[in-house]
Amino acid sequence: MGINPIRLYGPWNEGFALDTHTLASTYVGDNEYGHPMYDTQHSPMGALIYLLKYRDDYSKLADIIRLAAPFVNSWNALNDVDLVLPVPPSRMNRTYQPAHVIAREIARLIGANYSGGIMNKASPTESKGLSSADKQQLQGTITQTVPATREHNILLVDDLCDKGATLTECVRVLRQDSKIKKIFVLTMTKTRKG
Repeated sequence: MGINPIRLYGPWNEGFALDTHTLASTYVGDNEYGHPMYDTQHSPMGALIYLLKYRDDYSKLADIIRLAAPFVNSWNALNDVDLVLPVPPSRMNRTYQPAHVIAREIARLIGANYSGGIMNKASPTESKGLSSADKQQLQGTITQTVPATREHNILLVDDLCDKGATLTECVRVLRQDSKIKKIFVLTMTKTRKG
């Protein structure tokens, strides 16, 4: 079981997704409520993220970090990171926030500080599934709630990346703080269409 890292391009210094979320998805018909059903094949990392995020299987966190560790430990840019932040969640009604628990473990892995309270998302709008035009709705919904008190190089962590609209908005907000120098992004998976 391995990963296939994908370079992410955006307003950050460097970024990667560790793998695609799904490998294939085949329509198999509608359920009894008329909703479409799919037979979906996930990448190994995608399967773990799916279980952690959508099936509340917290036990998969250790497997996610174990699968991510070789790449994270070999990414030399992370040697300069002293603070790891999660992307703020859209859905607040989860037992735990996947990006938060992953970011905390990544921080531990690289020996950096972790903070889950630096950014806030004011809107419950998820970028996943929005059209490119609709993704502009995200602008202004993310705020930095605590300014940096000293210079930082930051690693911004998310569980799943679509087109990168939320990451882009987070970086736009963080770049307004003059004490934040380099920003790197790491997502566990990326959608195939994004």
